[in-house]
Amino acid sequence: MWGLLAGELTHSPQAPYRYRIVAEGEAASFGELELEDHPRLPVRKVELIANDAQRTMALGYVAAVPNDVPVLLGWENRASEPTLAFDTRATDVAALARAVSRHAPAGATLLSWWDTSRQLRLLAGGNVVNDTYPGRALLLPAQWRSARATIESTEERFWQIAPDGEGATRFARYVDALVSTEADGLAALRRLAGPGEAYLIVQIADAYRAGALRPDRLGIGYRDFPRGAGLHGTIASVKAWLAEQGHESYAIDARDPAVLRVFFLTTPESRNTLIARLLPFSTSNPFTLDAPRIVHQQGPYWVFKLASPPGSAGSTDAPS
Repeated sequence: MWGLLAGELTHSPQAPYRYRIVAEGEAASFGELELEDHPRLPVRKVELIANDAQRTMALGYVAAVPNDVPVLLGWENRASEPTLAFDTRATDVAALARAVSRHAPAGATLLSWWDTSRQLRLLAGGNVVNDTYPGRALLLPAQWRSARATIESTEERFWQIAPDGEGATRFARYVDALVSTEADGLAALRRLAGPGEAYLIVQIADAYRAGALRPDRLGIGYRDFPRGAGLHGTIASVKAWLAEQGHESYAIDARDPAVLRVFFLTTPESRNTLIARLLPFSTSNPFTLDAPRIVHQQGPYWVFKLASPPGSAGSTDAPS
């Protein structure tokens, strides 16, 4: 799977960082992951080390199943800004997998971003569409941006990504659907899913990544605000800044105890994209949608059941 040399995973010498294994064992030995349903799952805890200062930029948990691709289980940024990816809480991933297993029948098709798709295939046994191509929507510190091509290549090797071929085509169709208008996007997703029941799983980070890949169709940014002594006071400051900047459509992620992360749409047209309609921006309400319909909302994740294909028998689900 991955090469090892003195506890480090093989990496490009031109990249500004490297991955280092700090612990490995079965999931049962990593209680913080809450993977009680998969106690024997092989897991590696890795650090992302910046070469210039030998400092830890992020900490990750990766499922390391023999003869399979690595699967991200959790990602915790340790620097002042997100590096490569936004935080992913392993506990949220485990809870999502349990919810999808409960709501989606065996054989149902699951549509989600590539990393979520890998997680669900591993932990929920889902029939996923996108699990082979990341789309190159990486978050890079300013000092690393000149090395973007090298970093993209390094990440493709680390996650065992095939950048071309059928997987890339499917993923491009998926991203195009997310940044289309609601009706066109849903029709495209239904075609991508094929016949049978299908479920869509999205989070606000997906909107940001989709905007990074299709900036001409979805304008989106984010800003972190340090939390003050009171949450309401911090939110008031956030809203004042948004009004000053002219951002009317926004979503606040308040899960981090240290900061409020605010995602905001930068063009009026972006509000009409499918991904913006599916997420809790101030100009949308996912709970009012009839098709697709929410069947589960937990942590950052929103799970929708797509409408049945024309001519097939539909079914109903209640959100949890």
